Amino acid sequence: MNITFVGFGNMAKAIAHGLLNEKSIKLSASSPSLSNGTTAKGINTHSNNLVFLPEADVVILAVKPVMMKSVMQEIIAMIPPKALVISVAAGIPLSWFNQFNEKLAVVRAMPNIASSVGKGATPLVANPQVTLAQKKQAEFIFNATGLTTWVMEEEAMDAFNALSGSGPAYVFLFMEEMIHAACALGLEKETAKTFTMQTVAGALELAEQGNLELSVLRKHVTSQGGTTAAALEVFKQQAFGNLISLAMKAAYNRAKELGLMNTNQNT
Repeated sequence: MNITFVGFGNMAKAIAHGLLNEKSIKLSASSPSLSNGTTAKGINTHSNNLVFLPEADVVILAVKPVMMKSVMQEIIAMIPPKALVISVAAGIPLSWFNQFNEKLAVVRAMPNIASSVGKGATPLVANPQVTLAQKKQAEFIFNATGLTTWVMEEEAMDAFNALSGSGPAYVFLFMEEMIHAACALGLEKETAKTFTMQTVAGALELAEQGNLELSVLRKHVTSQGGTTAAALEVFKQQAFGNLISLAMKAAYNRAKELGLMNTNQNT
């Protein structure tokens, strides 16, 4: 399978990294910022976006949303009729691609930052032109970066944006604040950081075992009248759950706003 990236920023590199050991795949990437040649990891590169397209089975569009229209105008004539196009540009709906070719098979993907370490979470949605074989191609590509799931209704992508797209930042923020609080209690910063990371990793490992619900695991840590109960009571008093809900709703609403803006700018 020949996979070519148009645009080769951090997300494209994360996807490519997950595919490097697949012997059945030939990778190439184009961007005006790239030099012509081959990377140390065997990815063919070129500054001209048209060079690798004729032989592509899959074209992954990894450019910024604001650049998508000009890039599509540049490359549309060179995309093979049977190629699968995968867009990882945020906020651009599947229907937007109809203006270039209504027969184009397009999958919209939303990988997150953890894809770079093989722990990503990527929702996928396809237009009606995508065949079962092409869906399997898309699954194969993103399974190499972590977890994937197919979304039946494209509107759900905004909810996934709020959950898995922005989610790592929520976790990082919580960890930052745990470290700051631990330092305020007298711990050295490096010690606080190490123990915070191990605590989060350990909690995740327990959760992933799947034997118990998260609420049950939480109760196992919480003794009546104990230290954990005292901490959780503060979270409850400060409406921690409501705060999470409000934050995710803000991300969801912003995703919808950006989607509308991107669509209007690119039409």
